[in-house]
Amino acid sequence: MLGKLIKYDFKASAKIFILFHAAFILACLLCRILFVDHLRFDAPIDPLVTSIAVFSSLMIFLCIAVNFATWLQITFRFYRNLFSREGYLSWTLPVSGVQQLWGKIISGYIFMAVDIIVIAGGILLLVTAKNITTAYSSIAPEMTEALGMPLSTLAFYLFLFCLVSGISAVIMSYFCIAVGQLFPGHRILCAVAAYFITSFVVQIFSLIVMAVSGIFPGYNFLPDTGTTISDYLFNIFALSGVLSFIVTVIQYIVTHYIMKKKINLI
Repeated sequence: MLGKLIKYDFKASAKIFILFHAAFILACLLCRILFVDHLRFDAPIDPLVTSIAVFSSLMIFLCIAVNFATWLQITFRFYRNLFSREGYLSWTLPVSGVQQLWGKIISGYIFMAVDIIVIAGGILLLVTAKNITTAYSSIAPEMTEALGMPLSTLAFYLFLFCLVSGISAVIMSYFCIAVGQLFPGHRILCAVAAYFITSFVVQIFSLIVMAVSGIFPGYNFLPDTGTTISDYLFNIFALSGVLSFIVTVIQYIVTHYIMKKKINLI
């Protein structure tokens, strides 16, 4: 039955998801053909820097927008299927609350993972233009020395970290929706408040742990100390991963309890 729940989620959400991401890849392809391939790094520095800065800002905004649309789709479907009027039908199915939750977690994470892969593919399409790779090759040795590894390797590790952290983003969203439905008069408002409060508390706690552990602030990762930027980033990744795992487990337990004991449909 769990497989059927996941399959149903895919069928219900796939069209919009594919449309958004096909549009994103098409936009990246057009940007590659119309802008990136025409960059000349021997051009005057001021207009070159300005054009790259504007283009990079627009692409960052586009990546954030696509990722946000995916997150919104996953979150809205969780709320509508389980806590709105549609929930009356969902909860009559011969499945337990645990199966309902895990069905949404698995389908939500798959959508999130594919979203991350597509965004990474779009970025890769842009930065692998011949003029960019040729220009970067002239500074690659210095960058590798400063980073402690090739930029491509560091980018790959960052990509893996984003993939793994996607599960935390999904469960945190479900946790906030589950908390919000405890307040029948202001479900959406309370879910949004739970999201911001949880994010704020986690960020503050993370900064405190980083400061106590010596990673931040004042961590010295200059090359002349024998410590590279990648060492610093991996320390942050490791600490963030541990904290994220702990928070995710707690949020899952709370969400599971609410779905088992505190369901409050509209």
